[in-house]
Amino acid sequence: MTTCSPNLPIAIRPPNVRASVRSAYPLCPIAHAANSEGGFRFPWREVALKPVEKPKPSTQTDSASILSGRQVLLRVLDLHKQFGGQTVLNRVSVELSAGEVVLLRGANGSGKTTLLNILTGNLAPDAGAIELRTNGVSEVFRYPRRWWNLNSRLTPERVALAGIGRTWQDIRLFSTQNLLDNIACAAPNQLGENPAWALLRRSEAQEQEKRNLEASQAMLLDFGLAGRETSSADKVSLGQSKRVAIARAIQAGARILFLDEPLSGLDAAGIAEVMAMLNYLAKQHNVTLVIVEQVLNISRILDLATTVWTLENGKIAVESPGKVRASLLKNSSISFLDWINILAGDPGKIMHQLLTGGAVLSTIVSKENPSHVVLSVEDLVVYRGHRLAIGKTDENGELRGLSFKLYKGQMSILQAPNGWGKTTLIEAIAGLIPIHRGSIRLNGQPIEALPPWERVNLGLSLLQSGDNTCLNLTVREALNLARVDKVPHHFTNLLSKKVSNLSGGERQNLAFYCAIGKGESFLMDEPFSALDDQSVHRCLQQINNFKTNLCLIAIPQTNF
Repeated sequence: MTTCSPNLPIAIRPPNVRASVRSAYPLCPIAHAANSEGGFRFPWREVALKPVEKPKPSTQTDSASILSGRQVLLRVLDLHKQFGGQTVLNRVSVELSAGEVVLLRGANGSGKTTLLNILTGNLAPDAGAIELRTNGVSEVFRYPRRWWNLNSRLTPERVALAGIGRTWQDIRLFSTQNLLDNIACAAPNQLGENPAWALLRRSEAQEQEKRNLEASQAMLLDFGLAGRETSSADKVSLGQSKRVAIARAIQAGARILFLDEPLSGLDAAGIAEVMAMLNYLAKQHNVTLVIVEQVLNISRILDLATTVWTLENGKIAVESPGKVRASLLKNSSISFLDWINILAGDPGKIMHQLLTGGAVLSTIVSKENPSHVVLSVEDLVVYRGHRLAIGKTDENGELRGLSFKLYKGQMSILQAPNGWGKTTLIEAIAGLIPIHRGSIRLNGQPIEALPPWERVNLGLSLLQSGDNTCLNLTVREALNLARVDKVPHHFTNLLSKKVSNLSGGERQNLAFYCAIGKGESFLMDEPFSALDDQSVHRCLQQINNFKTNLCLIAIPQTNF
C-alpha cells in the first residue's frame, strides 16, 4: 500500500517521525498513530515545560467515580473557550485515567463537541493547560500560546502520535475503498508511504503491507465483520461503518479513544454490536474511552461507564454512573412512543403495516376518515450500485417492489433495521437518487421523472439525516434561505453564528426548522438524531402542527 506523506506542522521534523495521509479529512486525528516502539519523545521542542499542577477536586466531584491507583493519561486545568462572547467552557478542570470509560453528557450546545475538538487538537482553547502522559513523558500545552514558542502546539497529528484517536458523528470513511483498506491505511510507519523506500526497499515494503493486511483482516474478524473485507465502505450499514471507524482508530494505535455519538442512528441490533465491541476494547485491550452520546442512549452507555462527566453551564461535574442512573430514573422523561400515542389521541388510531425486511410503517390516522391520497408508492425498486436496496426477490426469483399509500392529515413513522433502506426510500421519493422500477405520485401527479427542485415546488420538503446544513452560512442566512418567516426563540442568540461553529444538536435543530419552513408534505430521515430531550419535545410539538399535511418520519428500529 503506497501513500504519500504530508509535512507535520512543526518547526523541525525529526527523521524518525512520519505521518501519512490516512483520512479524507486533514483534521482527522485517527489518521495518525504512535510508533511501534511505544511512543515518541519530541526532541525538536525548544522550551521545557513544567508539569501542570494537579487540579483541586471540585465540591461537585463524586470521588467514588474516580479509579484509584490508575495512571493519569490526560489532565486539563482551567480550560476556557468562548464563541462570539458566549462562554462555552468556563475554567474546566478534569482528569482521565488509564482504563476509564467516561460518559460525557450535556444538553445541546453545552460544549461537548467543543471539548472533544480541543482535546483532540482540532480547536485551540482561549486559556488553560492540557497535559498528556500517554507515552510515559509529561507534555504540557499552555494557552494562550506565546508567539515565540513555535513548537508547543497541540495538533491532531501530535495528539494522534501520542496514541489518542477519535471517531466522528459523520464517520468519515473512504467511501470508495473497501473495508480492509480503510483499516489497513491507518497502520503507522508504513515503508510504502515514502516513495524512496517504496522503490529501494520494495520487498520489505511489500512484506510489511502483507502483514498489515493480515492484521487488518484479523481486526475485521474480531469486530464481527468477517466476510465484508471487499465490501465498499458506502455499501455497508451504518452500524458496520461505525465499527470500521473504531477499528481504524485502534489500528492507528489509539490507547485513548474519543467517540462522538457511536450509537446515534443505530437500530437495536446495531447498538448491541457496537456496545459489545466497546466492552471488548475496554475490558480486553484496556483502551480508555470517552463517549459522547445523545439522551436516548445514555442508559446503554451507563452499563459500561466507570465515570460520568456532566457538562453544564461551562463546568464539568464528575459523577458516578449509579448516581446518574438514579437521577435519570427519578426524572425520566416521556418516551418517543409515548409521544406518538399522545399525538394520536387514542392508541386505536395508530395503524401498523408490516413491510418487507422487518420494517413497520406506523400511521397516526386523523379523526376524520382519510380520503385524499397525498403520497402513493407503487412497486418501487431501487438499487444502490449493484445492491438491491428497495424491493425483494421472492422464492420464485421474481422481483417485487415496495408499495404503500399515505393520506392527507396523517403522520407516519417508518421503523426499520439499519441497512433496510430507510434513507434510500426517502431520497428516492425526494428525487435525489434514481429508481429502477415503479411509480411515485404526489397528490395524484407522477413525480418519479421530475428533478428534486420541481418536487419541492409541488410541496415536498426533505430533512436528510446527514449533511443537511450549509456550514459556511450564518444561522440567519440559513433560515432566510429556507424562507422561515418567524425565527424560533431558541435561535435568537445564534443568528450571527456560523453554522460550522454550532454544536451537533444545534445544527440538527436548525436543519429541522429549515425543513419545515415551507412545504406541505414532509419527509424526515432520523430528525431526532443528536437532539437532547428538550429539543425532541420541541420538534414533536412542531410535528403536531402538521395535522392538515403529511409527514413521513424514518427512524431506526430500536427500543425508545
